[in-house]
Amino acid sequence: MKLRIVLFLCICFSLARAQNNDSLAAELKKNIPDTVKLKILTDLCWNYSASDIEKANAFAQQELELAQKINDQKYIGTAYNDLGIILIKKSKFKEALEFHKKALAVRLNLKSDLDIASSYSKLAYCYHELDEDVRSLDASLKALAIYVKLKNKLYEVYTLNTICTNSFGLKDFTTLKKYSEMAYALAIEIKDKKSEAAALHNLGSVYLSDLNYKEAIKKETAALDIYREMNYANGMAVAYHNIGFFNNLNSDYQTALPNLIKALEIAESIEDVNSIGIYNNSIANTYLQLKQYALCEKYLKRSLEIAYKQSQPDLRMMNYKTYADLCAQTNRGDQAVNYFNLHNGLRDTLYSNDIAKQYSEMNVKYETEKKETENKLLQEENELKNLQISRSNIILACLTAGILMVILISYLLFNRTKLKQKQLLDAELLKQQTLRSKAVIEAEEKERVRIARELHDGIGQQLSAAKLNISGLQDSIKTTKPEEITMLKNALDLLDESVKEVRAVSHSMLPNALIKSGLVSAVREFINKISSSGNLKINLEIVGLNNRLENTIENILFRVLQELVNNIIKHSKATEVSIQFIQHEKELTILVEDNGVGFNVQEKISDEGGIGIKNIQSRINFLNGEVIFDSYPGKGTTVTIEIPF
Repeated sequence: MKLRIVLFLCICFSLARAQNNDSLAAELKKNIPDTVKLKILTDLCWNYSASDIEKANAFAQQELELAQKINDQKYIGTAYNDLGIILIKKSKFKEALEFHKKALAVRLNLKSDLDIASSYSKLAYCYHELDEDVRSLDASLKALAIYVKLKNKLYEVYTLNTICTNSFGLKDFTTLKKYSEMAYALAIEIKDKKSEAAALHNLGSVYLSDLNYKEAIKKETAALDIYREMNYANGMAVAYHNIGFFNNLNSDYQTALPNLIKALEIAESIEDVNSIGIYNNSIANTYLQLKQYALCEKYLKRSLEIAYKQSQPDLRMMNYKTYADLCAQTNRGDQAVNYFNLHNGLRDTLYSNDIAKQYSEMNVKYETEKKETENKLLQEENELKNLQISRSNIILACLTAGILMVILISYLLFNRTKLKQKQLLDAELLKQQTLRSKAVIEAEEKERVRIARELHDGIGQQLSAAKLNISGLQDSIKTTKPEEITMLKNALDLLDESVKEVRAVSHSMLPNALIKSGLVSAVREFINKISSSGNLKINLEIVGLNNRLENTIENILFRVLQELVNNIIKHSKATEVSIQFIQHEKELTILVEDNGVGFNVQEKISDEGGIGIKNIQSRINFLNGEVIFDSYPGKGTTVTIEIPF
């Protein structure tokens, strides 16, 4: 279990049942419907989860077997969820993660929003405990969106505090500050004391990131007061430890010591073994700073014993480092070198495993996307090269964040200034990533402009010149043979058609209306050209959009509309199309609807031939927008695009 300053992740367990467990167990022996048995098994599982975890597990297993036997999907999801929570209580987070994934899959099919959000919350908890804060943050944000939609403010504030913990783990202090303040305000509004205390923990970490230890301690003290009022032992232990930890960072070791000892006493009273190991290490480090070496070694031995017993490699690594410092200060050079080697060896192992895992995941993602883009045009190949550079930077940023996370745990007492340096580095990496993403789109558009101009000013002019030369020769060539006259006329006609075709292609790639007048004019001109053929009736409605948008946005939206309309013409067999552009105060909505034959969206997206759809999605994603394809065979197609401002 890893050391953390912000120690709060809320999992929303059900309220304890009031029924007597024996009477409930007796009901199971009666001849009652299976659905009633499932309800009783669920209640027994929850009732025993706080007192007898093995009994709770046995009832959860019975619940799953019966639910699968009668194919009750709701209780299958509930059973997976119950088994996952039991494994969380046993600190078996990898196994718990798999059960909560199964629960989520069932609940997504049932479209039960509250249950789906609950599963996302538990996935976030497991990912956090497994040091996968990026995935934890993603799951938390999905849960938050559902709770906001349901207007469930209690679960919303729980999830906000979870996001704060993820942000701290990722060293994203801007996000941490934003969501901490939101969580604190919402906790005050709904008068939820535990959430208020958790928000105060997170606000303390915000001040810690600015090295403002006085304010950080003030926030932790406020959280401690709430936990005392609630008589919440675990919360009090965390608050005492954090206050002592902040005192240590401020070199106030005499004040830190009683707070850390108090945290240890509470953890021992509630038998929180993992926290006991961490608190012993913190006390040992404090005694080391006070040069009380015998007491330092006493607490250090306890911490190391727990680290071995509980299989906590990160805590072992911390203890090795403290032992090395202790031996160095007490003139035990050989032992100091030995502990430094143990520390460095374990650190390298943890780093290499984490780095290999992240690199493998990113490499699989890269190879998949590369295969999907093999048949793109020349300018899209240039885009792929730029995306490879951007993707490499993301890998570098993730690896750097992981390395700095472990370094922070080991050296926080000695390297305070690194927090500021890390913030500046992350900000610069994010800035460069954004600039590179923008450059990809701009490079693609510049390539279109270059090709269009080459076609129009180069090949187009040459074809026109060739036509003039042949026309000039026509009068000077004296021939009365009908076949020669026909050949000459055909050559002129072919040149004429080629000039028109080149001009049409160049205008399609570089619409003058888009450059001179903006998106609205370009769209109207594009639609008028298609409608003039008479084969497809297009109704265009534009609401708002009185002012021009930024050039990159206009180019992307025009290319997306071109792709959608061309797909309709090629594949849909539609006779009517409705296109709407509606600008709201903070959003632009584009709706394209046809009465064609439709298609299976999932098959098309998963098919390698669905490059057009993937291209549209990637462009809209660049604008932080969302695109939704709604289509079934024989139903027609509706495409909805929403772009925020």
